[in-house]
Amino acid sequence: MKKFNIKKILIPLDFSETSLLAMEDGAYMASLFKADITLLNVIRLNWSAYRMGDLPLADDFMIYQEENALQRLNQLADEMRHKFDIQIETKLETGFVSPAIVEVAEKCNADLIIMGTHGVSGFMERFIGSNAYRVVNDSTCPVITIQARTKRKGFKEIVLPIDNSLYSRQKVDHVIELANHYDSRIHILGLTHAADENEINKLKIRLKEIEEYIDKNALIPNTQIGSNKQIRQGVNYAKNTMAYADEIGADLIVIMTEWEENVTGLFIGPFARQIVNHSKIPVMSIRPDVEAELVGDRPLWMESPLKYYFE
Repeated sequence: MKKFNIKKILIPLDFSETSLLAMEDGAYMASLFKADITLLNVIRLNWSAYRMGDLPLADDFMIYQEENALQRLNQLADEMRHKFDIQIETKLETGFVSPAIVEVAEKCNADLIIMGTHGVSGFMERFIGSNAYRVVNDSTCPVITIQARTKRKGFKEIVLPIDNSLYSRQKVDHVIELANHYDSRIHILGLTHAADENEINKLKIRLKEIEEYIDKNALIPNTQIGSNKQIRQGVNYAKNTMAYADEIGADLIVIMTEWEENVTGLFIGPFARQIVNHSKIPVMSIRPDVEAELVGDRPLWMESPLKYYFE
């Protein structure tokens, strides 16, 4: 599995409050990781401006939008350069928002996308979702979504939810990389919906091995496992995770997107969808690496639980 390293951050801006908060968090992160930033604004095509026989008006309208957006992007970039002493470039795209973000992330080899989200619910949550949800669904690089102003700058208390699913452990190295830069505490939360003793014991073994791996790879002495590590049982992993994060005053939750089959294709699973749409604190969503779970042509779970993954 490719080592997680943040050298290029993409920050989509629609100039809303949450996107500006994402920009501030992203700029601070870039200063810690010595990373470069691309600020992106996507102008949606406004078909109402295209009146029959009146294309010059539509062209003028688009030019005005582009000039105004580029001016605001450059102004914000100058402010962030001065405040954080980082490298920033600006980029303007026209089209559909979420596909444009994903495409730009791939073209600029972004290691991370940081963006604001307003959250959704009901029908929209299940079938359509926000731009942030779609980016999380389609992006091959991790995505941090931010819904509201956080209590402090950076991520000092990180929740690492772990269950017995195949890809759950893949986020461990991401969490360690963040903790080593932010001097964070990592709070491991074991999640299970089964009362079966074998499943619970399997989860306990996994948590213990992850704890030992984190202790071994934490570069900063103050980085430590949260003392209130625990296992929570229940069907709704998202609800349990957000409740736990609230109890300990966490400022970041790191999750795998997982997958579920839908009539329209593959979508992120219900756990990830609920967390992204409803978490009050930032969420880092990571797409599973299927190939990383193979030893030769055998699934990793057929071997020792964590031995091959962490070697």
